[in-house]
Order: sequence, then structure tokens, then C-alpha cells
Amino acid sequence: MRKKKPAIPGDFDLRAAVAQMCHVSFPGDEWNPMLETLLKKYRVGGLIFYSENVAGKVSQVKKLTSKIKSTAVKTGFGLQPFISVDEEGGRVSRLGGLIGKFPSQMEAAEITKKNALQRHYKELYTKVAELGFNVDWSPVLDINTNPNNPIVGDRAFSEEAESVVNCGKAAIQAARKAGLFTTAKHFPGHGDTSVDSHKILPVLKTTGPKLKERELKPFKMAIREKVDIIMTAHILMQKIDPSHPVTFSEKFLKKMLRKDLKFKGLIITDDLNMGAAANHFSLNERISMSVNAGADILMIRADYRGTVDFLETFISQVQDGTIPFDRVKESLARITKIKRNGRP
Repeated sequence: MRKKKPAIPGDFDLRAAVAQMCHVSFPGDEWNPMLETLLKKYRVGGLIFYSENVAGKVSQVKKLTSKIKSTAVKTGFGLQPFISVDEEGGRVSRLGGLIGKFPSQMEAAEITKKNALQRHYKELYTKVAELGFNVDWSPVLDINTNPNNPIVGDRAFSEEAESVVNCGKAAIQAARKAGLFTTAKHFPGHGDTSVDSHKILPVLKTTGPKLKERELKPFKMAIREKVDIIMTAHILMQKIDPSHPVTFSEKFLKKMLRKDLKFKGLIITDDLNMGAAANHFSLNERISMSVNAGADILMIRADYRGTVDFLETFISQVQDGTIPFDRVKESLARITKIKRNGRP
């Protein structure tokens, strides 16, 4: 049976709507024709900076983020773009050469007084914001329960849930005071894994009750704090959804995060080109499964050609009905609300 195409109103700008659901990498550390195409032709709603995108001078970075913002506002429903960076402190730092070195989350957690910790993070996030970024993928709300975890470790605040809750709350509040959209990662908790999801799909046997008792506590706090964006983890939790990693699981995104935890903000995927996702699913599958599971924004790190392929594939899947038009409208409404109001 031929797939029925969705009824899309003629006055609805489908390409621009899909673009708002895309958070992509880009080439170079200054304005260039490829970046211009991503913003003017494809009208992407968000860009992530990696080390190769960060120039050696503060003035260069500010000039680039300013140009991105002004261009994106003109081409994408008048909405500001998400301009993001991974600046956690410690070993995950893209801006260290410009803003100075900040300690890892585990080191920062040694600042036991809440106000002192909040001042520490306000200093970090203010410096990030001054460069023109409005999203920092921090804090990490994973609990470092597995000492052999190759990817979390000192990126977590602690091995104890309550410490992660308290420190994470201070960081989220500081990010908001610094003028950033607030974030939390990696839902529902990446701390108990023993392999690196950048390369391999972690498989856990954590039960639902154990997850509620431990890993979900920091995310419940973040939702109470009205965090704007929660990032998913590419992990397979066999006891809860044996068929789909969290990023592609309706049980985790639509049921647990939306229905049970009542999260009203944006759900963003971690990089869909990470090995845990790309080694198991085609690009078509990664796009359709994540959106249909409930993700609002898809993040991908790729070269320019790969990014264009991702964008065109996403657009075609909505056009042919693989991704329901209503899902795009639903996510666009959330994105528009947060970009305009700064709150979910």
C-alpha cells in the first residue's frame, strides 16, 4: 500500500519548521559560504560549536556568534537560534583558551556551600554568555555509580544522588541567572555504563524501580527547576525497553519523561552520529525513530555534506509521512515558546 502523504497547509513553511528541530555542527571558525547556506537556505534553528569552530581571539568568536544570531533571526520565523557549546569544565572544554580553565564538576562539588557553588557556575556561564552563546550543555546530571565508566567519571558531581541533585540545582540556577537557556544531560542517567557511547552502545539491566530510586532524582529536580532542555542518552536499558535505546524509545521520552515526570521543555538527542546510534541504525532510522519517539530537536555532528544529507533526509521524511506532520507542529510549538519566553 502506498504511504499516504500528510496534509500540509500550503501556507505552512515546512522546511523552516523542520530546520527549527535541527541542531547541527558547521565547518570553520569564521563566516563562510557553507555556514551561510546552512542558515539562509536550510534555516537551521541551532548550531553547536566544537573546538575547531572556536577562533583564537575573543573578538572573532563574538563576531561569529553575532552574525549567526542576526542571520538566523531573519530567516527562521524571527526566532533566535540556539548557539551552543560543551563547556563543562575539566576535560570537556571548548573555550578554555579564551575563558580560562574551570574545574571538573566533581572538583567543583567540593565547594560545599550552595551559594559558593552557584557563584562558581555563574562565573563560568557568564563568560560563556559573553562570547555570544545562549546554551551550554552543562550541567551533567549523571551519577558516577560505576567507577569503571569511561565517559562520565569526574564529569559527574558525585557518586551519590543527593549530591548530584544539590550541585545540579545550583548550576541550573546559575545558568539561568547568567542569561542562558538551561540544560540537563544525559537522561535518564549515563553513570552506570561501562563503555563509551561515542563508540559502542551501552547496555544496562537497571530496573524501573532502581532508576526511580537513583538515576531519575537529578532529572526530577531539573524539571522542578523548569529546565529548558533535557538531552537524551544513547543507552539501551533492557529491563524497560529491550528494543530501543533511550533516544529512540517512546517508553522513555513520551511516557517516562513527558507523561510520568511531566517535563514540558525541549527534548534534544545527543549527537546522532555517535557510534552507539550510527552503528546500529541508518540515518533514516535515526531521524524518524527519534522524532516519532518524542524528540523535539535532533543534534548531529557531521561534515558539511553529511549535515546537508541529514537536513534533506529529515525534510523528505516529513513530506512523505514517515514523520507525522503533527509531530513537527508539536515540537515547533515548544521550540517557539521557549525561544520567545525563555521558559517551558
